[in-house]
Amino acid sequence: MDPLEKVLEKIGETKALVDEKFVVLSGDLQAKIAELQGRCTFLEEQLKSRGVSLPGVNEEKTKFSFVNAIRAIRFGDWTGADFEKEVFAQVAKQLGTDTGPAGGYIVPVQYVAELIELLKAEAIVVALGATVLDGLVGSPVEFPKQTGGATAYWVGENEAITASAQTLGQLKMSPKSIAALVKMSNRLLKLSNPSVEAMVRRDIAQAVALGIDLASLRGSGTEHEPLGIANTSKIKTVALGTDGDWFTLDSIVDMEGQLEDANALRGKLGIAWHGKVKRHLKKTKIAQYSGDTGGQWVMLPMSDKMLSDIIGYMFKTTTQIPTNLTKNSGTNLSEVYFGNWQELLIGQWGGLEILASQETSDAFEKNQTWVRIIQEVDIGLRHPESFCLCSDAKTQ
Repeated sequence: MDPLEKVLEKIGETKALVDEKFVVLSGDLQAKIAELQGRCTFLEEQLKSRGVSLPGVNEEKTKFSFVNAIRAIRFGDWTGADFEKEVFAQVAKQLGTDTGPAGGYIVPVQYVAELIELLKAEAIVVALGATVLDGLVGSPVEFPKQTGGATAYWVGENEAITASAQTLGQLKMSPKSIAALVKMSNRLLKLSNPSVEAMVRRDIAQAVALGIDLASLRGSGTEHEPLGIANTSKIKTVALGTDGDWFTLDSIVDMEGQLEDANALRGKLGIAWHGKVKRHLKKTKIAQYSGDTGGQWVMLPMSDKMLSDIIGYMFKTTTQIPTNLTKNSGTNLSEVYFGNWQELLIGQWGGLEILASQETSDAFEKNQTWVRIIQEVDIGLRHPESFCLCSDAKTQ
C-alpha cells in the first residue's frame, strides 16, 4: 500500500469515529433538551396554579370599559356591562371589602394597564424618568438608602485606624388620596363609541397625572399631601440674583455643578421648567456672552431638540410651575428643576376608585354626570442631593 492510500485509509477511519461520536452526542443532547422541556412545562403549570384568576387580567383585559362602568354606576343599570360588574365583584372578593355606592367601585391596577400608560405619558416627571412603583401593599412602605460611607485614613506603623462605617436611612411612603373630578354629558355617556371610551380614559389619566406632577414638584408634605422636590430639605439650590435674574446657559452649568460636587451627577438627568424660561433660552444670542452690540443667534431657528443638544439634557415644560414668585423687589419669577429623576419615587396602592353622581353642584341642571376618581399615591426622594432647584428665574 502506497503512502497516499494509507493516508486515505486513516482519514476514513477518523471520519467513521467522528460519525459514531456525533451520533452518541446527538442522542445525549436530544435527551437533555427533552428533559429541559419537561421541566419548563412543569414550572409553567406550577405558576398557573399559583396565579390569581380575575377577569380581565390577561386576554380579556381590553374588554373593560370605563364608559360602561360609569354609565352603570350612574344609572344603576348594569345591562350591557356584565363584564365590568364581574370585575368589581371579583375585586371586592379578593380584597375582602364591600363595594358599591357607599364605598365606591374599585378597579384594580391590572385592568387599567392602558390607563397607567396614559398617565405616564401625561406626567412630565415620569417622562423625565421618575420611578413608578405599582401595586404597593401595606403602610408605610420603607425603602433603604445609604446616608454615609466608609472613610479611608493614612496611618503610621502601630497606630490605630480610625473606625468608620456605612450608615443607612429609610424613605417611608404612606398612601395619600389624590382625587379628580371628570364632568361628562349624560348624552355622551349613553353613547357606545370607541372614541368616547378613549376620550374618557385620556381625561381620567390627565386629571390624575397633573395632580401627581404638581405634588412631585411642589407638594407641601402636609398630612394629606405628599412632599415635593421644592419643599424637601437638603436638596441643592442655585440663586440667580438678589431680585432674581434671567436663566441662562451658565445657570444650567451651575446647577449641574451642584450635583457634581455632591457626587450625584448620574442617572436620568433632566430639567423641568415653565415654557417662558425655555423660550428665553431659545432666544440666546452670542452678544450675551461676547458683549457685542446687536448680537447673533447661537443657532437659528432654535428648536426644542437643538436646545436639548446645546444644554446636554432632556427637558419637559409644564404650566403648573408658577411664574408669579417674588424675591425682594423681583417679581414674575419662576422655578427650574434639575436632577436625576429616577431618584423620585411615585408609589401607587391598589387601583382606582370610581364614583359617579348627578347630584353634585349644578350637574343636575346641566344634565351632567360627575365622575370622581381616587387613587392612593405617595411621593418621595431617595436622595435629596440628586436634585437642584432654582426659584428666581425671571419670566418677563
